[in-house]
Amino acid sequence: MEFSFSRVRISVIAAGALAFLLTGLPASSLAFAQDAAAPAGGQAAGPQKNWKDRDEYDLYDKISKTQDPKAQIQLLQTWADKYPQSDYAADRLTFWVLALSKLAANDPASAQQLIAKAGDLLKADPKNFRAAYFIALYGPRAGGANPPPDLTTQVDAAAHVMLNNLPTKPANLSDADWTKAKNQIVDIAYGAQAWAATAKKDLPAAEDVYKTSLTNDPTQAAVSAQYAKALYEDKKIPQALFEYARAGSYDGPGALPDAQKQQALNFFKAEYKNYHGSDEGADQIVAQAKTSALPPDNFTIVSANESATKQADALNARIAAEPAFKIWYVIKQSLQDKGDAFFESDVKDAEIPGGAAGVKTFSGTVISLDPPDRPTKVVVGVEDPAKPDATLEFSEPLPADAVDQVKVGQKIDFSGVADSFTKEPYMLTFKDPTIPGVKTSAPAKPTRPRRKR
Repeated sequence: MEFSFSRVRISVIAAGALAFLLTGLPASSLAFAQDAAAPAGGQAAGPQKNWKDRDEYDLYDKISKTQDPKAQIQLLQTWADKYPQSDYAADRLTFWVLALSKLAANDPASAQQLIAKAGDLLKADPKNFRAAYFIALYGPRAGGANPPPDLTTQVDAAAHVMLNNLPTKPANLSDADWTKAKNQIVDIAYGAQAWAATAKKDLPAAEDVYKTSLTNDPTQAAVSAQYAKALYEDKKIPQALFEYARAGSYDGPGALPDAQKQQALNFFKAEYKNYHGSDEGADQIVAQAKTSALPPDNFTIVSANESATKQADALNARIAAEPAFKIWYVIKQSLQDKGDAFFESDVKDAEIPGGAAGVKTFSGTVISLDPPDRPTKVVVGVEDPAKPDATLEFSEPLPADAVDQVKVGQKIDFSGVADSFTKEPYMLTFKDPTIPGVKTSAPAKPTRPRRKR
C-alpha cells in the first residue's frame, strides 16, 4: 500500500534559526578598488581577486541591491554572459543559488536550476554547506521515486557534505534555537541519504539511516512512516508494524496531519490482524509506539503461521501424551469431517470412551452450571479449559453434595452416552453421564458399544 506522507521539509529553508545560513547574501565588502598598476596575479601573499572593469562591479552592486529574485537571476545571467571568466565566479554562483532558492519551493523548474547551480558551487567549493543543503533538500523532490543515478549520487554526496561541515553556533542564537536548527539540518541530511539508498534499492542502508535519524530526533513522524514502508518492503513485518503504529499514534511536535495519522493507524490495525491472526496485543503496541520512536531490540510479533505451528506442536504432544484426549480429538475431527452420518453410525447412544485403549473417562474443566445451585446442565471444556465443547445433561438436578465437587474452574472426569452434537461451534452432549466420585440421580439408560475402527 502506498502512502503520500508529506515530508514538510521544504518550508524550513526560511524558518527561524536556519534563515541566517541560507538566505543571506555574500559579504558586501567587495567594493570596486582596482589598481591598474597591480600585477595580473595579485599580491605575493596569494591570488588577489579583481573586477574586470567598473561595469562588472556595477553589475555585482546592482544584483546585491535587487530584492526580486527573478530580476536578480536576469542580472546574473547578464553577468555570466558578459564575464564568463570572473574572479568572483563563486560569489556569482552563491547569488544564483540564493535567488533560485526563493523560487524553488513553488517552481519545479527553478528547483532543477537550483540543484544544477548548487552542484556547480560545490565543485568550486567542495565544503560549501549552503550548496549541499539545497541539493539535499530539493534533490529528492526533483528525483521522485525513479531518479537518474547521477542525481542519486549527487544527493548522497551532498548529504555527507552537510553532516561533515555543520556550521558553528552563531553568537546571537540561543542554545535552544541552535539545537532546533541543527536538528533540522541533520534531519534533512539523513532524509536525503535514506532517499538515495531507497532509490538504489538498498533497503537495509535506508533502514539504518532512518533509525539513526529517529535516534537523533524522535519527533519525526513522517520519517517513522517512511521507515515503516522500507521495513515492510524488506519483509521485516513486526518492526514495520511498530513504525506504522508510531506514525499513526504520535501526537507531539512533528506529528503527521490527522488524515495521514489515521491512514497509518488503519493500515497498522489491518496488517497486524492479518499478520498476527487476531487483534490481541495491538492496543499495547500502539500505546508503546506512542511514547517511543523505535521498538525495543527484542521486539517481535508472533505471526499467525507461527501461532498455528506452536498450537499444532502442542496439540500433537498432548495427543501423544494423553490417550483420553487422543480419543476425544479423533471423535471431534470425525464428527466435523463426516457429520451426521458418522454420529449416527459410530457415536450416538454409544458409551464413550467406553474403555477403548484402556481409557474409561474423559477429563475437562467446568465452565458453567445451569442453574448454579442445583444444575441439570454442566458445560465443560475438554480441549481448551476456556472453550466449551462438552455438555453434561442430567434428567434430575445434581444433589447439593455433588455441587460441592463440581464447581466452575474445577477439573472433572466423566464418561457417558453421546446424545447429540453440533458441528459449529463444536459441542458433544452427553445424557445422564457418570462423574466418578460424584453421586447423581441419573436413571439407567440402554447403551450400545461404540464401533471400533
